[in-house]
Amino acid sequence: MSPEADATRLRTARRIEEEYDAYSERVYAQATGTVDPDPQHPFCLYRLIKAGGNIQHVVDAPDFADEVLDHMGRGYREEIASDEDGTRWVSRGPEAADYRAAARESAHIRSQLEARGLIPPRAQGQAGGFGITSPSSFSRTEPRPDPDLDPPPF
Repeated sequence: MSPEADATRLRTARRIEEEYDAYSERVYAQATGTVDPDPQHPFCLYRLIKAGGNIQHVVDAPDFADEVLDHMGRGYREEIASDEDGTRWVSRGPEAADYRAAARESAHIRSQLEARGLIPPRAQGQAGGFGITSPSSFSRTEPRPDPDLDPPPF
């Protein structure tokens, strides 16, 4: 936890971003068929770059659990459905269990980072910021269509 460590992480994250971009281009160039490939971006890479390599800023962001939810494949998404109505694309959104799972995973990530000394431990009684919020400027996903769906208390 230092400015030097943040700078090192930022350099590493930018190198990984370059490698990911090259990988993604190769995957798209080799794709066949009618469905685009989906080379998943590294978890929180763009957030870490935007935060200047500071991991604490990433996990303390009020919408960090949104990123976790999306990375778990439980965020808003389009899926192919095939049933008695035919084959079509349908929109799916997270349910209460998905929000709870993302909150648990967010807390687990934080505890692992604390245990490794990469972020300071929270003060006793300090509330965690693992809520689900509106779409973030970091996210590359579509806007959340149901603002009335509140996540359950954690």
